[in-house]
Amino acid sequence: MTDDEQKAKTKKILLESGVRCSFEDDPTLKDIAASLQRKYEQLKSENSGVSTEQELNCFETLYPSSNEVSTFAKEINNLPELQSDYKDSLNKIATTFSKAISGFNEHEEVNQQIKEMLIENFFHTARTLAIAVEARDPYTGGHSDRVFQISTELGKLCNISTTEQLHLEGGALLHDVGKIGIRDGVLLKPGPLTDIEYKEMQLHTVIGGQIVKKLNCLHGCVDAVLLHHERMDGYGYPFGMKGSEIPLIARITSVADAYDAMTTNRIYRKALSKEHALNEIMRNSGTQFDPEVVRVFVQWWENDLGNGSKKIDSIIEKQY
Repeated sequence: MTDDEQKAKTKKILLESGVRCSFEDDPTLKDIAASLQRKYEQLKSENSGVSTEQELNCFETLYPSSNEVSTFAKEINNLPELQSDYKDSLNKIATTFSKAISGFNEHEEVNQQIKEMLIENFFHTARTLAIAVEARDPYTGGHSDRVFQISTELGKLCNISTTEQLHLEGGALLHDVGKIGIRDGVLLKPGPLTDIEYKEMQLHTVIGGQIVKKLNCLHGCVDAVLLHHERMDGYGYPFGMKGSEIPLIARITSVADAYDAMTTNRIYRKALSKEHALNEIMRNSGTQFDPEVVRVFVQWWENDLGNGSKKIDSIIEKQY
């Protein structure tokens, strides 16, 4: 028996016995590789005449694409700025899958699908973390998702790059993830916070930044998480940055976060009306919020939420 025949026999025994296949050194990827290999073998046995294109479709069967992130997934090869963010993870997974599916001829197409999976899985992980944080406080349920939706629209209106849009959406979804490290007595307090408690609450931005950094991908999302409470006048936190020192995606997230916070019930106050919240956003333009982002926000509000341009125009005249 040749060496190749012996390897093939050993692999078959491992697969049939259900033992994990050690295609690489990272134990967190063994199950993925084994699962993919078993699925591939199953597809081949069911139809021995399966084409290469059909073989590649097993990825779609195992990991269906998400329309929500398809723009980023399809554009990933055109975004060199992201290479350092996911290079290590991609290399490990690509090497593992290449070994696991050595029967495939179109490795480039396979690797592209792996890249798409990385992006999609990032957003699934981000949403799961956001839900876990909000489960502690029924008053903030859905807040992160609404901030994500508003930020997404504002980013498009600001004509930011695809890379920035990706970082904005991921960061907006995760902007409050650091609250998982804040005590219930502070996070859920029904009345005003003491100075010490307020300082503790401010730490959620730093804690969140550390959590997102440890995801080992898309480090650009950290800016929105860490800096969305900075202010244009320099009186924000955690660093007291001002003006253009604050990354644009953080300035966008700040407006979206403030608007949703004002228009939803909280344990310490009732929700404001949409018109009142809009007025507050505009009143704080140039001090708390970026004036250009506020202008874009007003445009979005008028198109999506407003009850007529005349009402918006009157507010704009008063504020500007």
